[in-house]
Amino acid sequence: MKRILVLVGSGTPRGSTMQLTDAFIAGAEEAGHQVKKIFLGNKQIEGCRGCNFCQRSGGCVIKDDMQKLYPLFEESDVLVFASPLFFWTISARIKAFIERLYATAKEDKFPKKETMLLMTAGDEKFWTFEQSVSYYRFVTQAIEWQDLGMCLAGGTKIEDGKHIIKQNYLEEAFQLGKNTITRSKQND
Repeated sequence: MKRILVLVGSGTPRGSTMQLTDAFIAGAEEAGHQVKKIFLGNKQIEGCRGCNFCQRSGGCVIKDDMQKLYPLFEESDVLVFASPLFFWTISARIKAFIERLYATAKEDKFPKKETMLLMTAGDEKFWTFEQSVSYYRFVTQAIEWQDLGMCLAGGTKIEDGKHIIKQNYLEEAFQLGKNTITRSKQND
């Protein structure tokens, strides 16, 4: 069993990104994993100031909602970043969360984690997720986290106020969640 922390970086709690996230969670829970979902859209998380206070004192100087998320991060085995595509990359909410994890580093070494990326976008061009995936891969490699996979769902839309996501992406996210342990063992 894995302890999975899912961070949803969208601005709406009922959009396509949340649908993709919930499909992933259903698969993960069916497989027996413990999942905690955090919607960052209603959290106040400032970006890192680069002051290095955390490296001198052992804690972040910024007192916002991130203080409540540090313990959840520490106890998790797997981090899942769920984001809509905003200006060709992941949301600022996810970026701020990642930046603030610097406070968890000791001598530039971060706690070992496994990660996944879930994303939605309105278009389906071959390059739609290129910048987001590049950023995600750079971050995970730079801090030595283990990537367990991605689900990149293009072609989402809104019709009559309803967020529409293709069923095949929901199934892909479900399977990604269900096979978390399998993926983890394959990468060991």
